[in-house]
Amino acid sequence: MADMKSLSGIESCGGNGNFKGSVLIESEKYDALSEESRNNISWKGSDLLQTIQGLIEMEWAKANETDKRNDHVAELTGIFKSAGFDTIHVETIDSQYCSEACCYKYPWIIATTKKGRIKLGWRKRVMNLDWSESDIKDIGTELFKGEETTTGKRYIHCWSKDKAIEYLKKLNSKEINNGS
Repeated sequence: MADMKSLSGIESCGGNGNFKGSVLIESEKYDALSEESRNNISWKGSDLLQTIQGLIEMEWAKANETDKRNDHVAELTGIFKSAGFDTIHVETIDSQYCSEACCYKYPWIIATTKKGRIKLGWRKRVMNLDWSESDIKDIGTELFKGEETTTGKRYIHCWSKDKAIEYLKKLNSKEINNGS
């Protein structure tokens, strides 16, 4: 061990709460590595610390934000009820927009209805409403023509809960399998 030379020593502090970590990388082959190789190793050590910090934050969120997560699921489920859907089953899925610990309390849902599976969840300032797994075959760009929002073949972005309810009511009024 006497011939070991330090390749990289990385320390990280901060994050969501207190976190301090360090990675010490040593090797007998230090002199044989280029500066670029040493920098690459240093970046990988830094990435490792960020990964560990993210894991700690996620475990903290799972242990401490379950009530907020459940309240959020109930709120999204209520949007379907307000739109007149009889949901058969509600599946909670992690946010499809952000997988960080900060978004653990804002999961998305897939509501199984008589018309099929419909996904709803927040993306920053808009909710993504996706009926691609349902029997509703209407094309979003035609069904919601004139709406000033992002629409796709079988999804639309809702700028508020009221808009989500409005769009879901429109989807709920559609006959299934015939696109009318």
